[in-house]
Order: sequence, then C-alpha cells, then structure tokens
Amino acid sequence: MSVNRENVIYFGVFAVFAVFFGVLYFTGEPIYVGDTYQYEHQMIMREPVYALLIQFVRFLSPENHFQIIIALQNLLAVVANTAVIVFLRRRLGLSAPEAFLFAGILLMPHIMTPVLSRTHLLLTNALMTEGISYSLYPIAFMSLLDMMWDGKPVSRKSFRTLALFWLLTLIRGQMMVLFVVWFLAAFVLTVRNAVRATGETRNAFALAEMIWKQGLLAVLAAFVIVFAARSAVIHVYNYLEQGLFVDNISGKAMSFANVLYVADREDGEAIEDDSLRELFYEMYDAADVNDMNYTDAPSGILAKAKYHEECHDELNFTYFGETAKTYIGKTQGIYTDRFQELMIEVDKIAEELSALLMPRVIGRYVSNYINIIALGFIRTVAIELPILAWYTILIYIVAVVLTIWLWKKNPKSIAAPFMAVVLVTIVGNVCATALMIQCISRYMIYNFPLFYMAGFLELREIRAMRISKSAEHTD
Repeated sequence: MSVNRENVIYFGVFAVFAVFFGVLYFTGEPIYVGDTYQYEHQMIMREPVYALLIQFVRFLSPENHFQIIIALQNLLAVVANTAVIVFLRRRLGLSAPEAFLFAGILLMPHIMTPVLSRTHLLLTNALMTEGISYSLYPIAFMSLLDMMWDGKPVSRKSFRTLALFWLLTLIRGQMMVLFVVWFLAAFVLTVRNAVRATGETRNAFALAEMIWKQGLLAVLAAFVIVFAARSAVIHVYNYLEQGLFVDNISGKAMSFANVLYVADREDGEAIEDDSLRELFYEMYDAADVNDMNYTDAPSGILAKAKYHEECHDELNFTYFGETAKTYIGKTQGIYTDRFQELMIEVDKIAEELSALLMPRVIGRYVSNYINIIALGFIRTVAIELPILAWYTILIYIVAVVLTIWLWKKNPKSIAAPFMAVVLVTIVGNVCATALMIQCISRYMIYNFPLFYMAGFLELREIRAMRISKSAEHTD
C-alpha cells in the first residue's frame, strides 16, 4: 500500500511539471536571442556545451533543430525537477503536501522570469544556456547535499558532484563559483572528520596530520585538476571550431564596462601611451554625452544599481567594443573578417585599460560594486521593490540566525548545512557576477528555490524539536 501511495505522489509531482512545461512548449515558439547567434556559430566568447548541443541537433535535423532543442529543454525540466523532489522526499521524508510545495518552489524561476523580469523570457523556450542550466543546477546541488549529508569529502558522491559542477561550468562560466563551494564543503567535512577522529586530543600537529589522512590532499588535487580540465576542454574546443587555442574571451571587456562607468575624464592621465589614452578619451566622451556615467545616476542604492544596469551593455558593446574594434583595425590591421581574433585583441585592450585606470577609480568602483551586489542579493530571493529590500535584509538575517541556532542545538541537523551552503553559494554567485556584469534576475535566481526550500526545512526541523521537547516534558 505504501509503495502505491509513494508512486501516486511521484506521479502527481511529475504531472505538475509535465503540464506546466508542456503548456510552455505547445503554446510557445523557440525564442532566438542575441546570445543564440554566438552559440550557433561556436564563437570563442561562449562555453562549448550549449554550442555543441545546437550543432548536434542541427546535424540531426537542419530544418527543425530549434524546435527540437526547446522540446528537449522542456523535457529536461520535467525530468530534472521531478528527480529533485524524489531525492528530497526519499532523503528527508517529505510529506505529500511538502513535496507539492517544493514542486511549486522549483517552478518559481520559470514563473518570475517571464512575468517580472525585463526580458520576459520563457527560459525553457529560449535558445540560450538558461534553457538547460536552470534544470541541471538543482540536480547538481542535490548531489552536493548528498555528499555533505553522507559526510565523506573523498567519495564517489563527492567526485560525482564535482563532475556535475564541471559540466555546468562548461555551460555557463558563471557556475565556476561552484568549484569554490565544493572545495569549501569538502574542506569543512575533512576538518570535521579529523576533529572527530582525534577525539579528546588537542595536539595541533596530530589534528593537522589527521586532516591530511582524511583526504585533504585528494580534495586539493581534485580542485586543481577540475580547473585545469575545464580550461583544457575549452582550449581544445576553440581550436577545433575556430583554429584558435585560447580560453573563452570577452569577460575582461564586460568587466571593463564597470571601470569605464565609474571613470572621470581626468583619469585618462594614468594612461602613458598616447594612442591608448586617446582611445579612452574617445569612448569616454561618447559615453558621457549620452549620460552613461556614474555622475548621471539618481540617488539611492537600488536606483544607482539599476542605472548602472541600464548603461552596462551599451558601454560594453558600443562605447568600448565598437571603438576598440576600430582602433585595432587601424593599429593592427585586424577587422571583422577575422572576428574571433579581433575579439581576442579587444579583450586585451580591456585588460590593459582596466589595469591602468583601476588605481584611479578604485573608490568609485567599490562604491558602485556595493550597489550592484545589493541589488543582486535582493534579486536572489525577491524582486527589487524598495519595500522588499527591507524584507531581503530581514530574511537573510533570519536565515543566518536560524542556521547558527540549529547547528548549536543539533550538530546532526540536516537543514542547517543545507541553508549554510546555499548562503555561501549566494554570496559567491552575487559577488562574482557583479565583478563581470550586472546582476540581472536570470543570473541571480538559480538559488531562489534552494533558499526557500532550505528555510522551510529549518522551520520544520525547529517545529519537530519543539514537539519532541514538549513530549519529553509531558512524560
């Protein structure tokens, strides 16, 4: 009987996802966005997995490959989200209502983005990495939780998690923060296990030796290897596709847009090379005339962050990008007919200008960075309404306090490490993204479902502790 009931619950959850994503697929069309062209043509600015997916499906069906891709994306969303609920129900004993509640939480990014974001994209119908990354991300995170709850930093589950994170980084470079999250989780497990193994011993040398015995060397080696493996795959991919043995480029150009935004004209005095200094003046003057500068931003942290967001892409692609391409054509003879090489040189100029200007703009840069991450933290768990800024501050404080309290009351807590690793991931994602580009919602809300699921589990665990304590008093 229990088996049948279990199957009914799983089928019900599957049906919720199947209906939701089925409606998206059958009522929508493939959404071709600006990023699609770059993936479709295997450009060196983009990671390989999504580009190879397009290439493979186009090979199978040149006429209908986009339609097939969005069908696969919606199918992946159904299967992956169902798998997340199955894992959590089996591991944590979720009740039927809790399973359906978590299913609704997992759907929130797919509801919020088309309804509330500026782009209004249906993620699983869009021909972009988010079409698959939003489905794979929760699966990879469940693997991390499985590893943590198992308590073994060096194990099949640990390396499976790292492999899934590696795959995600080959879909979106933004996911490289997950390598750091994995390392921190594995390191904490290693130290915890070493402390337990040494027992009452307080000898620092004995503890250090035990940490190594618990697998810290293997953790460090895996951490280094996975970075190297990612770089090697991208270099080989770019060489096979474009004949250029290089890593992905354009990140430096994106981050330079943030430097250009906070620059003043007199900061160009830091550039000694005459032609390069004139290049800076040319792009700065053009941007300044069109109010693409921090001095034009309105007052208020969120207003400043949103103004920067409105300026960023124009600064990157137009005022810097187009001006730099013209400069490279004149000075190096590289034009758009050698587009990939041209973009490499654009990135080099961005890197050089950033290094020269940063000492002059660092104070303004940090101030603007704080504005950007503030908006990023809000968008991770809410929308950027002023009133919800206070809600965001409160909910983060509550999450931190509950996590610390739970860990103290119950060192074997399941929910506390879940929330802890979600919070670390949020910090990493927001802070890393803000260094490169603006914190728009579709970059931020990967962790939205995880945060609220972890929060619910913490409240559930606290309630169970109170019931247990009450029962003890009654006895």
